[in-house]
Amino acid sequence: MQGFPDNFEFPVTNNEAMKQLGNSVAIDAIQYTAQEIVKYLDKFFIK
Repeated sequence: MQGFPDNFEFPVTNNEAMKQLGNSVAIDAIQYTAQEIVKYLDKFFIK
């Protein structure tokens, strides 16, 4: 979930764990999106 390893244990209650998951960022998704934006913008700039 959200980039956490399958064996990651949250040392808090289930409710707190769900809050943490909800507030977390999916790093892989953000990285992919940023790379695609850079590729798109590169089309408009001379290197």
